[in-house]
Amino acid sequence: MFFPKLNILRQSRVTVSRFLGYDRRERAAQGSFSHMENLCSDAYPALQVRCKRGTVGQAERPNALTEKEALIWVDGSTLYVNGLATGLVLTDSPKQLISMGAYLVIFPDKKWINTRDLSRFGSLENRTESHGTVTFSLCRADGTAFERYLTAQQQPQQPEAGALWLDTSGDAPVLRRYEESGWAAVEETCVKIAAAGIGIGFAAGDGVTISGCESAGLDGSAVLLQAQDDALVVTGILWGDTTQDTAVTVARTVPEMDFVTQCGNRLWGCKYGVVDGRAVNEIYASKLGDFKNWNCFAGLSTDSYAASRGSDGAFTAAAAYLGSVLFFKEECIERVYTNAAGAHQIVTLECAGVKKGSHNSVQTVEGTLYYHGSGGVYAFDGSLPVSVSQALGDLSLRDAAAGAVDGRYYLSAQSDDGAQLLVYDTRLGLWHREDSLRVTDFAARGEELYALTDHGEILSLRGGEEERIAWLAESGELGIDTAQQKYLIRVSVQLQLAQDAAVEAYISYDGGKSWQAQGVLQGTGAMGRSCLHLRPRRCDRLRWRLQGVGDCTVYSVSAVYEKGSDSL
Repeated sequence: MFFPKLNILRQSRVTVSRFLGYDRRERAAQGSFSHMENLCSDAYPALQVRCKRGTVGQAERPNALTEKEALIWVDGSTLYVNGLATGLVLTDSPKQLISMGAYLVIFPDKKWINTRDLSRFGSLENRTESHGTVTFSLCRADGTAFERYLTAQQQPQQPEAGALWLDTSGDAPVLRRYEESGWAAVEETCVKIAAAGIGIGFAAGDGVTISGCESAGLDGSAVLLQAQDDALVVTGILWGDTTQDTAVTVARTVPEMDFVTQCGNRLWGCKYGVVDGRAVNEIYASKLGDFKNWNCFAGLSTDSYAASRGSDGAFTAAAAYLGSVLFFKEECIERVYTNAAGAHQIVTLECAGVKKGSHNSVQTVEGTLYYHGSGGVYAFDGSLPVSVSQALGDLSLRDAAAGAVDGRYYLSAQSDDGAQLLVYDTRLGLWHREDSLRVTDFAARGEELYALTDHGEILSLRGGEEERIAWLAESGELGIDTAQQKYLIRVSVQLQLAQDAAVEAYISYDGGKSWQAQGVLQGTGAMGRSCLHLRPRRCDRLRWRLQGVGDCTVYSVSAVYEKGSDSL
């Protein structure tokens, strides 16, 4: 008697030992995960639980965070430097903190502080108004008065060499000096404006606006040649020395700006909207090396700068990159090529810009600028931006903020599913999702990255004493690309668990709507890897999930397939 021979079912094995991070697309590559929590690329090609976090500070009303040889943050109306409250009083609203040399400049408050001497701080703007008698007199550029001069329409008879004559015969007075060749106009005549306290808070070189002068020609914009508490010197001419009792106002102002950045020892800003009843679409720059002065126009290379733009739409962000200044709109980038001679050039790039509300997402990572735009996350290398967020699929983000450390771009943003903290490894080109932490500002210091949350916590993201971290990794649909009616009979996961760690395995046969437990693995602390096996029922397609707490490293996942009948 002979028994029939049974054919051994042919099996095939697919092993993934290189994990490709977070990928929400339906046809994602093997080794990627459609859902993820608290995992990172630190152990690539293996998969590892992210670094533990630590709390380094707390703000009751968080408004800003930055780093400048120490952590600096704004809590309500108080600026803290390395945890020490300064005497600078601010408004209770979100801030832009811009570093320039030893100084930190705060917008929109238009204030500054010396971070090496916290007792030195003040306002960018200044305004004084005279009280009592104001005296106007002709003087030299250094403020010294001219010797006795004659005011007349006719030239003096038989003058001595060096005699001065204020010629009033024309439409404007002219101060002349008698020389061998005759009467010659004195160049750079100046006017001293003297009144008690009129020069307090000003310095030589300040660009100011003067108003209230009864002497013709002095009202308007001027650059201060000299400044003392009770006197100011400006370029000008008078019909003669005079006084007045009505008030004279002198003001140093800073334009209203949406976003400000620092480049080439200047501050640069932009404004789109209506200011004082006038439509504005402009780019500004401060005087070279002087963040207080934005209205110095003396024809020098160090002058302030202002230019109107023709591109439509509001500005959405500003950044310095590769020696140029970038002002973003949603549909374009206004790129300013700075020039040492003051001949700055602006070029408009028609491309994807920063999405409105995501101005804090602009970060430079290892020479490439990354930001969040309307179409996702972009990388800009100086030519044109390129999307790097295809793996995020249909995830719609808004109000993004970003930080950068160790070649990684940390992006915190709101989505329809809540807050998302995503990490893009720029060296590997891989995304990972950490959790739903909502961060409003990041600050990098050395190899550490700090985050200011919307609840006011200041966290260290790359080092801390956090308790066991809960993590999750969920595959996409397995079986979509399986040909010849193969079905999955086993999934084996090679991993290593810490002593206090545990991992659970689940399988879903309905696209993740429900999950069936497949087993639990507890860490023993012993060296070596452990293996977790999942044995699904016969099905067309499935998803698998690992869910655990504590430190864990996943090294590989093997799937064993077996050929089925024509129907399955």
